[in-house]
Amino acid sequence: MSVLKRGLIAGAAGALVTLSSFAGAPAIAQEEKSPWTKACNTNPQTKKEICFISIELRTNTGQFLSNIAIQEVEGEARKKLLVAVPTGVLIQPGLRIQIDDSKPVQGKYSICAPNACYAELAIDSNFINAMKQGGEMRVTPFNQQAKEIVFKMTLIGFTKVYDGEPMNLAELQKRQEELQSELQKRADEARQKLIDAQKANQ
Repeated sequence: MSVLKRGLIAGAAGALVTLSSFAGAPAIAQEEKSPWTKACNTNPQTKKEICFISIELRTNTGQFLSNIAIQEVEGEARKKLLVAVPTGVLIQPGLRIQIDDSKPVQGKYSICAPNACYAELAIDSNFINAMKQGGEMRVTPFNQQAKEIVFKMTLIGFTKVYDGEPMNLAELQKRQEELQSELQKRADEARQKLIDAQKANQ
């Protein structure tokens, strides 16, 4: 897995978590801005532009749940869907990707790092069109008890981001800082609620 790919899809970096922790974990509510982002770079060897259209899902306290990225290479019809989920998954059954009520697509893991496990699927324009017309994408890995863990990603706003211009580095940095600030705020609020509840029970 290239450094570029890992850097763009591995939003799990530093989050040493397992799937069993997230059976009922609430996901961050969708913002007015589309949670999808588009970033492009030029491969110095092939001189071709590579674009990643991605979305990341975290809990209200900032813990990583899943990341999806579409990889497209300039001049190539073939595309890849890159999926990252927390460690602790059952490797053999792989995971499932489903758009709304369409037939699920099976994916196999290509590698597991200390922070996440990664799957890679070949997709085409039909899959992209289904995403554009869909409302939700579900990523379903299996935990150590062979139970499904469903991560839901909104497809609202996907078309605009996919067809639009890529974000520049300054925009990406600003968005990341805003997200980190919001996650820290929510974590502080959750911690304060816990402290208040403990005081009330004393």
